[in-house]
Amino acid sequence: MRSALAANPAEVTVVPDASTVPVAEAPLDVMDDEVVARIDWTLHEGLGAVTLRQLIDKFGSARKAFSADKKKLPPQARRARDARETTRPLEEVLAIARRAGALATGYRLSGFPERLKHLHHPPPLLFLRGDPSLLHPPAVAVVGSRKASEYGRGMARSMGEGLARAGVAVVSGLALGIDGAAHWGALAAGGGTIAVLGCGPDVAYPPYHRRLFRDILERGLVVSEFLPGEAPLPHHFPRRNRLIAGLSKAVVVVEAARRSGALITVEHALELGRDVFAVPGTVGRPRSEGANALIRDGAGLVTSAHDVLFGTGLADALPEARSRDRIPSGMDARQRALWDALEAEPDHIDLLARRARLDIATAAATLSVMEVHGWVRRAPGLRFARSPT
Repeated sequence: MRSALAANPAEVTVVPDASTVPVAEAPLDVMDDEVVARIDWTLHEGLGAVTLRQLIDKFGSARKAFSADKKKLPPQARRARDARETTRPLEEVLAIARRAGALATGYRLSGFPERLKHLHHPPPLLFLRGDPSLLHPPAVAVVGSRKASEYGRGMARSMGEGLARAGVAVVSGLALGIDGAAHWGALAAGGGTIAVLGCGPDVAYPPYHRRLFRDILERGLVVSEFLPGEAPLPHHFPRRNRLIAGLSKAVVVVEAARRSGALITVEHALELGRDVFAVPGTVGRPRSEGANALIRDGAGLVTSAHDVLFGTGLADALPEARSRDRIPSGMDARQRALWDALEAEPDHIDLLARRARLDIATAAATLSVMEVHGWVRRAPGLRFARSPT
């Protein structure tokens, strides 16, 4: 099978050197000549992202590398160009990308996220579907176990809702369990969420999340460094996790075992100087051991989006967060403690009492007074939330 670009270089218009093209905010159409050239190189058997970045650095663009003196190419690229064999037809990949409405960017290309420029291995290609403007607001990753408990899913959803309501984009990996709950929470709050995939940008994986995938395409952003049509392979997910960390100001771990993939995201976050937080879990449960160990080793302990916003300094930077945390006048110390513990969505009185460090009886009496003042709204099942007013 022959590569269209490699076999017919004269049929493709040469674009200016990518290093001299002014960087704009907008990502590129997938049919941009430089994007097509990068896809073509990627399709060559045995040529990885590291070699492709070397070609871009040496020749200024992937397109120029096709017409460069063969002797100046790295050995892998030389062999790939000589063989002219690709894993899939270029035209097939481009057709999938166009049908999906994907845009593209990448290392040294227009629209490449500033947050990813500091990665040790920035992706030569990055496919985007949905709303690319979500790459600009502050973002926080919420990650954790695929086999999450009801408590873990509830915490992740609450975290997603609270962050999104404050104007923060919620980043996660579309996996079952914690990831999915965080995405759903952000969407429920009417906010933005970014799903970073370990497969092509057109592939809904896991299949269970097809509806969530469609909703994110409509109201959020899907990001992938893998070619359209590419299947989810085990070695893709550690690469995906570095992008989750890179796109985020902070990483929040909700329920993770000691060998959870979420801890790979934490490692990348620490390398990049990002904040790391963890939600405490039940002692003795395997799915909580990773998160509890992070807290023991110095990660910030958080129990709400409120904690994350203040822990990252975003509460001071975001108008939405500042307005949310205006304290009604006339509160005493106990009422203030409960106000800080409350979220926009109802939480059970047991959880609120623990957050406020009050006994149940005192918390119940104080919440009743706050309800009379209109500061608190009551929900079924002894659950309370901040009043919308």
